[in-house]
Amino acid sequence: MFVAMIVAASFTACSDDDNYEWANKVSADNPGVYFAASNQGSVLLTPEEYAAKQSVTVTLKRLNTNGDLAVPVVVDDADKVFSIPTVANFKAGEAETTIEVACPGMEISKPYSFIVHIDEAYSNPYAKTDGAPTYKYQATLIRWVKISEATFVWDGGEFSDSKSDIYWLEGQNRFRFNNFLGSGIDWEFYILASDPVDSSVHSEAYFNPKDRSTWHGIPYPYTNWMMDPEGLTCWYLMKDVAKGEYAKWYPDGEEFSGIEKVNFWLDPSDEWWSNIDMRGSAKKACFKLIPQIFFTDGGDSGWGSNLIGYWDSINIE
Repeated sequence: MFVAMIVAASFTACSDDDNYEWANKVSADNPGVYFAASNQGSVLLTPEEYAAKQSVTVTLKRLNTNGDLAVPVVVDDADKVFSIPTVANFKAGEAETTIEVACPGMEISKPYSFIVHIDEAYSNPYAKTDGAPTYKYQATLIRWVKISEATFVWDGGEFSDSKSDIYWLEGQNRFRFNNFLGSGIDWEFYILASDPVDSSVHSEAYFNPKDRSTWHGIPYPYTNWMMDPEGLTCWYLMKDVAKGEYAKWYPDGEEFSGIEKVNFWLDPSDEWWSNIDMRGSAKKACFKLIPQIFFTDGGDSGWGSNLIGYWDSINIE
C-alpha cells in the first residue's frame, strides 16, 4: 500500500504542476527543421544506377517558413566517399529544400553510410513531424553476375532461335536476359518462387538468394513491361513504358515480317502458364512463356504456341 501511495502521489505531482518545464527549452521562433521521412535509409545500387548518379538527394523540411534560412547540418559519422554540405538553405516561404551528398569512388559489395543531424538551435524535438532531426543513410553497390547463356525457341516456328546472356543481381531476387529475343531490350524479372510445402502456391517470400533450390517458380516482369491496357491477363514487352512505346523489332531481319508488339500471358496462380528454373538443365526446358505476337504485316499468332528457354546449369563465381 505504501508503494501505491507513492506512485499515486507522483502522478498527482506531475499532473498538478502547470509550470513544468522541458529539459531543453525551444525558442518561440525556432524554425523546426527536420529530415523528411521520405528519404531512403538503406539503398542497394546497381552499377547502372550508380553510373547515372553518384550522389544522394536528401530532403529537409521546416515548420516555420518565415524568411531565408541557412541551417547547419552536423556530421556525426561518415565514410570518406561522402561529401556532405554543411549548410542547407531555405528561401523565404519555402517549407522544403534539398542538399546533394556526393559519393564518388564506391566499391562493389562494400556498405557505406553517414549519420547527420540538424543543429539543435534549428530543430524542435517536441514537435510532431513526418521525419526526424537525425538521418542515417546506407548504400551498397551490388553487381550483375553472368551465370549462363540462354537459347530461346519459338516452338510455333514463328522466328529463328535467339541467344541471351543471363545475369543475376548478386544477393537479390532479380535477373536479366540481355538483348531479350533479339529485341535490344535487357529485360529484368524476378521469381515468384513455389512454396516448398505446397507447390501450387507462389510468392517472392519463398525465394532465398542463398538457397538455389528456391530459384524456380513463375517469372514476373520487373522492367520494360506494361499490363494489357484492355484488362486482359497479359503483359506487353515495352521499349519505353513512360512513352507507351511497345518493343518492335525484326528477329530474322527486315526482309521478313517482324514483331509489331508482343504480349505474354500472366497468371501467377499456376506454372502451366509460365515457369522458370534458374538453376538450368542440360536435359529439359528451363523457361516458358505463352506469347501472342502481333506481326508487322498486320496478322497475329493467337495463343497457340510457346516461347521456350534452355540453358546449362548456372555458374556463379
